[in-house]
Amino acid sequence: MRRQQRNIAIVIWMAFLMAIAAEGVFFSVFDPDDLALATGHEWQALGAYTIGFFCFWGSFSVCGLLAVRLTRALPKERLRHFA
Repeated sequence: MRRQQRNIAIVIWMAFLMAIAAEGVFFSVFDPDDLALATGHEWQALGAYTIGFFCFWGSFSVCGLLAVRLTRALPKERLRHFA
């Protein structure tokens, strides 16, 4: 597996695990039925859990992929310009 593919797989997996934890904490504090009343939308609790999970997973994935992209090592040719 190429290095980039491996990094993407690691980030997606870690984002998945963090989304599970974040959803548990978030919905321990906020009740989905109260959120539905506050937003004026009618949805069931399972729908709120699903939407919340995918929002957390997506945001953690974007943050992780951005971190990997920004911390990648520069090629040796470009390093000479900074020395």
